[in-house]
Amino acid sequence: MNNITFRPLIADDIPQLHAWLNNPRVAEWYGLGLENISFPKLEQVEANYLPRVRGEKPTFCYIMLLDGHAFGYVQTYRMGSYPDYADVISAGHDAWGIDIFIGEDEYRDRGLGTAALRLFLEREVFGHRGARTAIIAPNPKNARAVRSYEKAGFTHLRTVWVPVENEYEYVMSLAKD
Repeated sequence: MNNITFRPLIADDIPQLHAWLNNPRVAEWYGLGLENISFPKLEQVEANYLPRVRGEKPTFCYIMLLDGHAFGYVQTYRMGSYPDYADVISAGHDAWGIDIFIGEDEYRDRGLGTAALRLFLEREVFGHRGARTAIIAPNPKNARAVRSYEKAGFTHLRTVWVPVENEYEYVMSLAKD
């Protein structure tokens, strides 16, 4: 696979993140915040992500790059930092949650999501953060994401209704060997 890297999200990335979150192919499955706001305004993206950039929120955000070109977004967080959510999806508070999307249409359907997720798990979640378990929870109707996460090693635990999101999540887990 080509050279996939990750760099921390910075304030200058917010306009790009805003554009990606307003891409219909992203917005179909990925929304802003716990409420999953689709097609957010720039001000909403700033309000959600700038506190993370400044280290004021316990979510670690990254831009994914392929050969130096930004193509998507990934974040991780200790489930215990969001205990209400962790309890709703029945995830252990020591597990680390992951959210990921490819923002650039021309980078889809190339296996990059699975490759990036594997690498992110190895380097950031299990490596740098020292997690023992990772959780990812797509919409159960997002077959493309579910297949990608299965290829990365995740297995289905349960499907749960998440009231704050007003939708179901297909909770998947991967334990470090």
